[in-house]
Amino acid sequence: MTLARRREALKLFLIFFWLVFTVTFAIWWFKFSIDNISTLIQLQPEQMDHWLRQKRMVLWEGSAWLVLLVGGGIALVVLVQKEKRRVRQIREFFASFSHDVKTSLASLRVQAESLTDDMPGSPILDRLIGDTVRLQLQLENSLFLASQDDLSLYIERLRLSQLVERLREQWPAVKIDLEGEATVQGDERALRTILSNLTKNAISHGRATEVRLTAENAGPRMVRVRFSDNGEGFEGSIQELGKLFHRPKANSGSGVGIYISRLLVEKMHGRMHLHADNHGFRVDVEMPGELR
Repeated sequence: MTLARRREALKLFLIFFWLVFTVTFAIWWFKFSIDNISTLIQLQPEQMDHWLRQKRMVLWEGSAWLVLLVGGGIALVVLVQKEKRRVRQIREFFASFSHDVKTSLASLRVQAESLTDDMPGSPILDRLIGDTVRLQLQLENSLFLASQDDLSLYIERLRLSQLVERLREQWPAVKIDLEGEATVQGDERALRTILSNLTKNAISHGRATEVRLTAENAGPRMVRVRFSDNGEGFEGSIQELGKLFHRPKANSGSGVGIYISRLLVEKMHGRMHLHADNHGFRVDVEMPGELR
């Protein structure tokens, strides 16, 4: 069972638990009050009219209390089920819409790249290709963010050099070096998104022109992929970096890229550590795998 379904099941369980507990408590109070009034009628028969009025009041109030409790519980269940259906419909629409946009962006990029053969060195085409890559990455981040509670990954053995080669194709304006070779256990789409997010941050926020990835041993069946750049680094609290929608500065990003990258690494049973100074930005990603 996925995390999202477990949360939905927990909500329903808590509602039913609250309903059963409160109704049981109300019935006990109802019976206790009636029994006490009946006892008082026997002990004080001269005040029977008074106690009968009290009994009728308890009957009406207790019945109204039970009706309100049951009605409130049923209303909560109905609202939770409606919210569940609404969220599912929004996710289905967003997934369909994103798929169409991704297809259009991929087609636009292919056409722009084909034009570079006829117009080599065109800054307009280079900017167009770069913008389509950034839009595709933002779309991937949005898809992962929308489905983070119900995320399913396909874990397979992947060569780091192949992932880096795809990264070079995406970001041709940046020099990307790979030191060492490793095989990692992960989801290809997720790993490409992680590397693209780190590269985009290095370019957009650090103004980096070079990126280096280094494969190191991180323990038994674990590999550390060290991502570093020659950018301006990061000024601010490194502990706050990567929090969703946290902006260290007015011109900073939304933090979605680092947040999604950390989330995906953890989903693939890995860890991500951030390091920053005035000489660049470094990210250590530890994942199951082995050096080659």
